[in-house]
Amino acid sequence: MAESILKNHIKSYTNLSEEELTEVLSFFDCQSYKKKETLLPTSNRCDKLFFVAKGCLQLYFIDDLGHKKTTQFALESWWLTDFLAFQNQKRSNFTIEAVENSIILSISFSKYNELLSKFPLLEKYFRSIYETAYGAALMRLKYINSYSKEEMFFRFREDFPEFVQRVPQYSLASFLGLTPEYLSEIKRK
Repeated sequence: MAESILKNHIKSYTNLSEEELTEVLSFFDCQSYKKKETLLPTSNRCDKLFFVAKGCLQLYFIDDLGHKKTTQFALESWWLTDFLAFQNQKRSNFTIEAVENSIILSISFSKYNELLSKFPLLEKYFRSIYETAYGAALMRLKYINSYSKEEMFFRFREDFPEFVQRVPQYSLASFLGLTPEYLSEIKRK
């Protein structure tokens, strides 16, 4: 099942044959994660790129006061990693954790490079993925810098209702730069 989700996702961006797609999938490992299980701990070398077949992941860091600060979420058919650490094969400044029980396909850095060498068409696929992720990060910055705290939540809820329904309130508050208490107050209004 997980493999077919990734296969269909790749097919929506490329014209690889069924045989090629089957070979592409052989580069990936499939694993299930329980809610709150860590996929990438902070300070570990970031050697994997994760595709969410089912569930939800979050990427976060712990600030100087010990508060969790979520910077990204990934629902089904989204990719997630500490992209800078993955590209440079460095230690991550972030943790990746399952927000809910999840089924994840992952590819190691070495297999990723082998995959791109063998299937150059996937360079275009991943470029599209990264452009979308970058665009989403820019939208988050726009929300934070353009709107009041209340407006930010209401616009986010309007634009991304699935996130608001699926992500725990404390994680959503962290992502939006709010406290969980203030988010509760906004939601009550």
